[in-house]
Amino acid sequence: MNLSKDEAATALAAVGRSQAALRQAFRAHCGHWHLWLWGGIWVVMALTAHFGGPSAVARYFLPLSLAGGLASGLIGFLQGRQVRLPVDWRFLRLLAALLGFGLIWPFVLRPTPSNELVFAYIGLLVAQAYVAAGLWFDVYLFWLGLLLAVLLLVGLWFFLPVFWIWIAVFGGGALIGGGCYVRWGWR
Repeated sequence: MNLSKDEAATALAAVGRSQAALRQAFRAHCGHWHLWLWGGIWVVMALTAHFGGPSAVARYFLPLSLAGGLASGLIGFLQGRQVRLPVDWRFLRLLAALLGFGLIWPFVLRPTPSNELVFAYIGLLVAQAYVAAGLWFDVYLFWLGLLLAVLLLVGLWFFLPVFWIWIAVFGGGALIGGGCYVRWGWR
């Protein structure tokens, strides 16, 4: 099948209009809430670890993560009532594979990590999921994932004594800023 230049331009314009309509729908119907939610959870986790120490990490990180997962599910349910999109099972299988392999690596490498390293490792898995989502759906998620990865590594390499403060400001801040971009700057 050969398309003329006019037909190709018309098809690309239709894709552009579709993407703009989808972005507007997400912006209007809670698409930014996920980023705000997880940015806030990262801030709370990091400040809890900084001020509460290792015992606070053990006590609060799992409940915060579970509460975030439930809140994400609720946001997704509410958003799904407004924006009807079919579930992309291929993408979900990709995320499951990335997470599955990500969970296996520590058992193979057998590290003895600190709380900071475990948080950074899990954060890098999350950043990898954002990059994959950006490649699959929308480029802003790609850049957000890369930014998170860089900020996590910079915090580990250069700011380890104040790692948790670094994560609260820049890790959680990047997610909150991404939500602000989706809400007010996405076109």
